[in-house]
Amino acid sequence: MKNRVNKFKQVILFVSVLAIIVACKKDNVAVTSNTTAITPVPHTSSQTYAKTYYVGNGSGDLTIDGISSIFLANSLIVIAAGNYQTISVKNLNNETIQNGNAAVIMDGSSNINAGLNFTNCSNLTITRNPAITDSYPFGFICQNNKYRPTTIFGVNKNIVFEYLSYQNIGDYTITISDNTLKVWDGTDAGLQGINLKFNYCKFDNCNGVVFNIDGAVSRSSVTGLQKQFEVGFCSFLNCNSGDLCFAGAVDKYSVHDNYFNNINSTNNNDNGLFHMVGNGDFYQNYAVNYQGHLIRMWTISFGNTPENCLVYNNISFGSRKYSPFEWQSTEGLNVVVAPNTTFCNIKINNNTAGNLNTSQTTSFDACLVDNYSMPAGSTQEVYNNLLYNTFAGSGKGNRFFQWSSSADEVLLTTFGNKYFSSAKNAGFEEANLVLTTSSQAKNAGVSGHLIKSLDFHQLPFNTSNPSIGAVQ
Repeated sequence: MKNRVNKFKQVILFVSVLAIIVACKKDNVAVTSNTTAITPVPHTSSQTYAKTYYVGNGSGDLTIDGISSIFLANSLIVIAAGNYQTISVKNLNNETIQNGNAAVIMDGSSNINAGLNFTNCSNLTITRNPAITDSYPFGFICQNNKYRPTTIFGVNKNIVFEYLSYQNIGDYTITISDNTLKVWDGTDAGLQGINLKFNYCKFDNCNGVVFNIDGAVSRSSVTGLQKQFEVGFCSFLNCNSGDLCFAGAVDKYSVHDNYFNNINSTNNNDNGLFHMVGNGDFYQNYAVNYQGHLIRMWTISFGNTPENCLVYNNISFGSRKYSPFEWQSTEGLNVVVAPNTTFCNIKINNNTAGNLNTSQTTSFDACLVDNYSMPAGSTQEVYNNLLYNTFAGSGKGNRFFQWSSSADEVLLTTFGNKYFSSAKNAGFEEANLVLTTSSQAKNAGVSGHLIKSLDFHQLPFNTSNPSIGAVQ
């Protein structure tokens, strides 16, 4: 297994604070040597555009407006490299935006409003110039801003944000909002946004909420609903804001393949790195040296059919405080009478977590998942999770659930979940994120409950005898 995992093909420097980068070859995957930050490299295909437009002069304020300037559909808009104050993208439909012959930078050192902003766009991709990625891995860079460098305003649909870098940000990094949030009417026409994707982005020393997504679920209405919101293959480094993402109403989110390191080094509030009100999936994320829950799932389904929330193949260790996962029905709300909504089901399978509550806080134990409530009719599966070295001030150690019923907790050990006193005793190598051949977790899981047939490293699970945890 070690030999297969250590063969890597390319290295992408998303972790600027690491001094040593070692490249090994395996299936388009990148790894940094001392923290094993794994980021798959996307396939880049050739693209043909109807026309190419060149805009900007490398400085000042730039507005790209699809109303005041007509752009042919399926065109490429190239922004001249340089240092801008603000770039505003408005009313575009079916376009691609790239940087020119170097990065496009918005620096807030002398202007707190410096940034990259979007309003009422659809079918848009903003990405890096593929011809210069070795020299400029990020096409658009927002840095040194004490305020808010990016707002996504109005109604936006089908937008891909790729290879954006944010560094040294003091307030919300990305705000998704509007003056008046739409009231969801039960159809896609009532959505505030749909299919916004953030891929291969870096957030370093962002000390406000990175994604602040306005929206709310109440007994009388759902407002600002986002659908199919995605954050994938992103790096979050040296952030200290508590929540990294707060979404007030989001349907079918997907948070996956992200890397978290040195998060909330002095923050002590009860938070979720991703705090999501709604439903979706959280998988193949890797976190070290952090504080808080990896995700707080305050679950609700939008519509009459219960959604499944899937949590799997995540690896986390070195948490100063709290359990990696929290699940509860929408806090303080009677979801039965919220319009067009119902409960969610949840599956938390094949995760690896350890060295939890390293500060040995006695006010709150650490386990795998804090479970506060299970709405009538909902189901919960917790299978084949590997847990080790969790500090429990209450004396109730070796626990997978907290606040669940004692009867449910007793059953969990029969579902392939296994606790060890240390990573060594578990046979889990934190440096390489693999199980040793002699690990008691190896091929010891309960069959029939894999959410995906591939493990954290995208290697096949043994479906008839799966290992416990995120790696086969």
